[in-house]
Amino acid sequence: MNFPNRETVEKLRSTYPVGCRVVLDHMDDPYVNIPVGAQATVTGVDDAGNVMCVWDCGSSLSLAYGADQAHKVGTEDEAKVTLNWYGQHQPEKDFRCPRCGEMMWGPKARHALSRYAAITVCDRCGMEEALEKAGQVEAKSLMKWCAIVLPSIGGGTWRR
Repeated sequence: MNFPNRETVEKLRSTYPVGCRVVLDHMDDPYVNIPVGAQATVTGVDDAGNVMCVWDCGSSLSLAYGADQAHKVGTEDEAKVTLNWYGQHQPEKDFRCPRCGEMMWGPKARHALSRYAAITVCDRCGMEEALEKAGQVEAKSLMKWCAIVLPSIGGGTWRR
């Protein structure tokens, strides 16, 4: 088994920062049934170059360096899957808007439901989405939402 050098491990850590979302391309493990296209949240990269993940299906299997392949969320469809997953795990009160990143105080039911994903957004973003759907303003790409951008650049989790 070949282990990566220190520079390679550091490059992996900068490519897959804690909190970023990844999509499985290939896993070389006949005993695990994580389907291609499954998504996970990265929890770190160990000294052997393995990308440690928590998969949406509940598994915590790491991506083995040199054997498995994944990429960061990079398309609108992948971003929608991520946002829908986040929506299922939003706190019941006092959390950040996944679209703009502003703090949303009070219970989740007080705020707006997004028109683009099954997730709660702040009232201002809810209004912006209504204007977008009505064709009054240009729609904001899901790839530019705070919940997608911040973890991908090493900003950690989008919550609190």
